[in-house]
Amino acid sequence: MKKLILLVALAALCAGPATAQLATSEAVAAIDNIPPAPVTDLQALLATENDIRTVALTWTLSVDDARTFTTFGDQVVPTSDVRGYRVYRQHQEGGEELIATLVPGISEFIDDGVVEGASYIYSVRPFDQDNESDLDVVAGSDQDLARIVLISGAGGVIVETTIKASMTIDSNLDLEDTAAVDLFESQFILQLADLLGIDISRITITGLALGSVIVSFEIAEPAAGSEEVSATLALETLKTEVATGTNAFDAIGGVLAIEDESSSVLVPISDPLDADGNVVLGWFTREGDTVDFDDFFLFADHFGESEGDAGFDLVFDIVPNGAVDFEDFFRFADDFGKVVANALDLQG
Repeated sequence: MKKLILLVALAALCAGPATAQLATSEAVAAIDNIPPAPVTDLQALLATENDIRTVALTWTLSVDDARTFTTFGDQVVPTSDVRGYRVYRQHQEGGEELIATLVPGISEFIDDGVVEGASYIYSVRPFDQDNESDLDVVAGSDQDLARIVLISGAGGVIVETTIKASMTIDSNLDLEDTAAVDLFESQFILQLADLLGIDISRITITGLALGSVIVSFEIAEPAAGSEEVSATLALETLKTEVATGTNAFDAIGGVLAIEDESSSVLVPISDPLDADGNVVLGWFTREGDTVDFDDFFLFADHFGESEGDAGFDLVFDIVPNGAVDFEDFFRFADDFGKVVANALDLQG
């Protein structure tokens, strides 16, 4: 028996390193760097069942919601697949929270954890073994607004969209050189404004980082009465120009990549309040800091209107009954002469 063991060991030594290497080799784990395609047509709809508020979410499945393959050398490997969907909910200005993880093939979800008077933004992200894909929507677009829902009573909320992006410029700029950075930033703003046909005051650089140089910036909306394009359209134009190989930035190094980082958030708006914290309902003009005759004349212009009439505005139906009548007048009279303690905050 001992002789047999020695003979086996001798044979292994004589076989050479190649055989030994094969005997000890292990499988190499593959890492999937290709995320699934995002979902589309995400929509959040308010629903009521048995006096309980819920939000019904629907979407179109990722096109990768079935395993697909490609060739890599002489191997066939999966390019992308969907292991499931994660549903996220953002409450006003708070952070996102994961509220559900769904299996593949599911294209709807009921959120029964909503609160009356609140407002939410939803995201649905497909994931595979190694990646998760975010929504591909233009901030402020109809597709973006469709995933936002206001629960009844949340009238004091607005959707605030920030149009921002980052561009990677092929440059060896020394970020410690203040003069060089100032020159680079001014050239970037001038070239970007010229390319988009907008005023330079609408562009704000929010950060610079290495690799080569990553410029983070925001585009503001045009001034009232301006004929310039919206911030959303300006960024979409820029993305198209970069995709087609613009040379507008060649003077500072040329564009290597662009990343759209725009976002929409829900911002609560406080009601007009008096010094005791009571809501002031008659401050229609939002001018000055007092409910005065300007507010009265504006109210009088709408007095007598009712639902269905041209120009009817719920703002003046202070005591809601579908008509601007004496009930609303008496309620307005209660507020007449009151000082709005937070007027400057609301006007700002």
